[in-house]
Amino acid sequence: MSQSEQDKDAIIAELREQNALLQQKVDYLIRQLYGKKSEKLDPGQLELLLNPEEAKKPDAAELNEDDLAAEQEKPASKPRKPRQSRLRRSIESLPCVEEVIEPVEVSDNPEAFRRIGEEVSERLEVTPPRYFRKRTVRPTYVNKLDPQSAPLTAALPAPLLEGSVLSPSLAADILTKKYCYHLPFQRQEWELKIAYGIEISRGLMCHWHSHLAGVLEPLYKLLAAELRNSGYLQIDETPIDYLEPGHGKTKTGYLWAYRNPEAGVLYDWHGSRAGTCLDNILIDKITGEHFKGVMQTDGYSAYIAWLLGKIDIIRAACLAHIRRKFIDAKDDHPQLVAMVLKLIAKLYAIEKELRQNQASAEQRLVVRQAQSRPVLDELYQTILGLSQRNDILPKGPLGKALSYALGQWSATAAWTEHGEIELDNNGVENCIRPTKLGAKNWLFIGGEDTGWRTAVVYTMIENIRCHGKCPRAYLEWVFERLPAMTNQQDLRELLPAAWLKLQADEAKSA
Repeated sequence: MSQSEQDKDAIIAELREQNALLQQKVDYLIRQLYGKKSEKLDPGQLELLLNPEEAKKPDAAELNEDDLAAEQEKPASKPRKPRQSRLRRSIESLPCVEEVIEPVEVSDNPEAFRRIGEEVSERLEVTPPRYFRKRTVRPTYVNKLDPQSAPLTAALPAPLLEGSVLSPSLAADILTKKYCYHLPFQRQEWELKIAYGIEISRGLMCHWHSHLAGVLEPLYKLLAAELRNSGYLQIDETPIDYLEPGHGKTKTGYLWAYRNPEAGVLYDWHGSRAGTCLDNILIDKITGEHFKGVMQTDGYSAYIAWLLGKIDIIRAACLAHIRRKFIDAKDDHPQLVAMVLKLIAKLYAIEKELRQNQASAEQRLVVRQAQSRPVLDELYQTILGLSQRNDILPKGPLGKALSYALGQWSATAAWTEHGEIELDNNGVENCIRPTKLGAKNWLFIGGEDTGWRTAVVYTMIENIRCHGKCPRAYLEWVFERLPAMTNQQDLRELLPAAWLKLQADEAKSA
C-alpha cells in the first residue's frame, strides 16, 4: 500500500470518528431539548442545532478595548436586601405561641439586671390531628302550664349516615387522604390504630366510601350537565386496574376525563375503552340530546367513530400528541425533526404570549388568524414535503410521525377558527395525573361495579385542588349542608364553583 493510500485511509478513519462524535452530540442535544423530563423548547439551542456557525457567540478574547471600557464604566449594582422566603411568608398568618427563655443568673437575681434588648428566633411546630367525640344532647321538656301536652325535644340535625359515628369532618378527612394525598384505606386504618388507638376497619371505610359517593352523586350529575352544555370539551382516558372476583387477578378498566377550562373537570368510569362509553356523559339520558360544540381529543379511533354523523360537533386535534410523535423520532433524521419542532415551538410561543397578556377568546382568534395561521401553513407544507421523500421509511419513527400528523391535520387547524379552545389536550391530561399517582398507591379499584365511586369523589376533589384550594374544607362544607337539603332547594349552591366564589368573597371582605 502506497503512502498516499495510507494517508487517505487515515483521513477517512478520522472523519468517521468525528462524524460519530457529532452524531452523539446531536442525539444528546435532542434528548435534552425534547426528552420526557421536559418538553420545553429553547429556540437558541435549536438554532445551535440547525445553524451552528450562526449561533456561535464571540469569545471573551474577541472583545475590543471599547467593549472592555464600557464594561468597566457600568455602575456597581446596589446590594439587594435579603428576600423573605416563601416559607417564612406563608407562616406569618399562623397563630403564634411565644416562649421566653431567661438566663439562669437573671432568674436567680432579677433585681440585679436591666433588660436592654432581645434576640428572637422562630420555628414551625406541629400538633397532630385531634380526634374527639361530639356528643349531641337534646333535653326534653314538658309545658308546666299544660301538663297534658306532648313532651318537647329539639329536632336532631340530619345526620350524614343514620346510626353511624361518621361526621362531615371525618368523612372529608378520609376521602381527602385517599384521593388527594393517595393514602389507601389500609394505611389509614393502621395510622388511626397506632397513633390514636381508634379502630376503624378498612371494610367500614369502604362502606362509608360507597355511601358518601352516593351523597355526592346529585352534584356529580349537575356537573355532567354543565359540561355537556359548555360547548367545548377536552376528553381523554386512562387505564386503571380493578378486581375481578373468580379470576385471581385484576382486569383493566378506564377512567374517562372530560374538561372545560371554565366549567371544570369530570371523571367517568367504565370497564372498557369503547366509544359507546362516551354516551354516558355526552348524551342526556332524559332528552336524548347530545353534546354540541368543539370536542378536542387525540387520534384514538373511538372518538372519531363516535362523531360519525354528528354534524353539530367539531373535532379538534391535539398538537401536543403530534409533537410527541416527532419527539419519539428524534433519533431518525434529527435535523428534519428539528425543523418540524421549531415551527411547533413558534405556535406555542404565540400562545404563551397570549396567556401572559390574559387575552380573551376574541383577541386570541384575531392573533391566531394573523400570526399562527401562516406558521401552521408552513408546518403543513414542511410535513407534506417530508412525507414525499424517498429516504424516509414509512414504517420508521419519522414516517409514522408524518403519517399521524397528516391524518390529524383536518382537525389540527380547528383552534385557528375558535378562540376559546386550546392547542392541545394538556389541560385534561394534567387532570389525569393525580389519578395515576393514586393508582400507584392503592393499586386497583375494588370491582368493575364500584369504579363509579372513584369517579364521583375524584370529580369533586380535583375541581377544588386544581384551583389551589383545600378539598377537605370543601367536602366538610358539603357534607354539613347536603343531608339537610330538600328537593325544593337548588343543589347548584353546593357545587365546587359556588364554594370557590364564596371563598373569594370572604377573602375580599377580610
